[in-house]
Amino acid sequence: MPFVTEELWQNLKQYLPPDRQATESIMIAAYPDATGIATDPESERIMEPIIEIIHSIRNARAQYKVESTRWIEAQIYAGELTPAITPYSKAIQTLARARPVTFPDSKQSPPGKNALVLVLKYTEVAIPMESMVNLEAEKKRLQEEIEQSQAEVTRLEKRLKDRQFLTKAPAAIVEKEKAKLATRKDKLERLKQQLKKFQ
Repeated sequence: MPFVTEELWQNLKQYLPPDRQATESIMIAAYPDATGIATDPESERIMEPIIEIIHSIRNARAQYKVESTRWIEAQIYAGELTPAITPYSKAIQTLARARPVTFPDSKQSPPGKNALVLVLKYTEVAIPMESMVNLEAEKKRLQEEIEQSQAEVTRLEKRLKDRQFLTKAPAAIVEKEKAKLATRKDKLERLKQQLKKFQ
């Protein structure tokens, strides 16, 4: 590592201020001071939403278990930031594996019914569900998972209504079953919400 850093420093020091170029090695160079010269607020203003867009698309891919080889469609509603973000559409495509990446006007073409809409700090990203998953297969998978979760909720509710179980089981076990029921109900509700998106 020290050799690589030295090589990089020797090649880059010509771009340093004249007073720092005279130093022979990075080993004896002064540690750089943070100054306002190196900051570029305008670039940061543009890059922050781009990073957020890429991050959100990648999270959506992970959430829906989209194969790494599959390209998905992304519509970015960026409002006044559109002219600044558009030149980076190739970077968004490559890093988020999204193609095509379009910048429609939200007033003229709102996201479709079967679209996952990600509301971000500066922008909104709409991903048509059919570009991520096989809609019929996903509906079937969700329906099966809902049935399994419902059966588990029913079983736990029945157990927690059983007086014999409540009187004989230790309090810790009863609390554990109640917590399990709350978790299963929460999951069931989220699955139902997910299925509604495909209706």
